[in-house]
Amino acid sequence: MRIAKTVLFSALLLAFTPAIGSAQDKPVHFNIGGGPTFLMGDLADKFSMGWGPAVGVTFDTSERIGFQFEYAYRWFALKDEADAAIGLLDANHQTHELSGNIIANLTQPDSPVRFYIAAGPGMFYRSVEITRYAGTGVVCDPWFYVCGTYPIEAVLGSRGGWDFGFNIGAGVGFALGDSGEFYVESKYRYVWGPEIVSATQLPTSAGTGGNANGQYMPLTFGFRF
Repeated sequence: MRIAKTVLFSALLLAFTPAIGSAQDKPVHFNIGGGPTFLMGDLADKFSMGWGPAVGVTFDTSERIGFQFEYAYRWFALKDEADAAIGLLDANHQTHELSGNIIANLTQPDSPVRFYIAAGPGMFYRSVEITRYAGTGVVCDPWFYVCGTYPIEAVLGSRGGWDFGFNIGAGVGFALGDSGEFYVESKYRYVWGPEIVSATQLPTSAGTGGNANGQYMPLTFGFRF
């Protein structure tokens, strides 16, 4: 809901802001957006589709080429079937992404519809937080907008670290007046993770470990100005 409000506010801001020059003539562009992120590979067996915002700045080096620096945050919940498999435990997966992309525009600068491709390396801080049901507590406060009994979870542990990856994808932008655009894009992300092995002897049913490589496919809706 908070992401939707941010995107809606950005749309209204663009709609009521006077045009101050052609977007193609500006050497620096800012973007803000968000949307769902789909998981692929082994990661998709554990966590459900995630959500999160993205913000960035692009420096044009020519009419067709620009360099973008972007930050994105995404949050994923444990799947119901995975939750059932581990009993009373729960978990979530979070990512913080810092990426540098080359943006290549495929259409003319004055076109009302802009098609582009993007690719580049990135660093990803990925973490998993494991929690456990710890009982029920009472919360009743008008500033929290709740009053009643609610389950309480205790954090058992959180693990994370920075990993290297890359992203590649494409998008389309639709001009809004003379100074902005609404864009839709999707970029496939692959992140190399560490090899996880058991420090002690575990039952065969517990698994044998493996690597933490991840594949992500966000679909981003946003505004560029």
